[in-house]
Amino acid sequence: MDDNNDKNFVSVVLLSFPSQLQYDLWYEKYNTFYSPKAVEFLKSNGQIMQSATLVDDNNDMIRVSLIWVYKNKKAYEDCQKFHGQWAKIGGDFIGKASGYRGNQIWGFS
Repeated sequence: MDDNNDKNFVSVVLLSFPSQLQYDLWYEKYNTFYSPKAVEFLKSNGQIMQSATLVDDNNDMIRVSLIWVYKNKKAYEDCQKFHGQWAKIGGDFIGKASGYRGNQIWGFS
């Protein structure tokens, strides 16, 4: 049986914004929240990577794909001490989020 503590743990969220204004409000807070000091904390607690990608859709909805990669599930849990603070300072913006998380089963970098 595989030991899940040896597998990268990945969290993926797709955010959808109804307008450029709502996206801009979110993006400003996102950049402030993930300061260089925050990134150092996350790295020291086992977060390997994080990215935010503006999805290239040809419609009126603005979408952003967020991906967080941790060295294992324990690192994910440790980093939630920080990520859990987002709700307190994220601000008011209109957006819809859907996501999932789990152990990576294949990949390369």
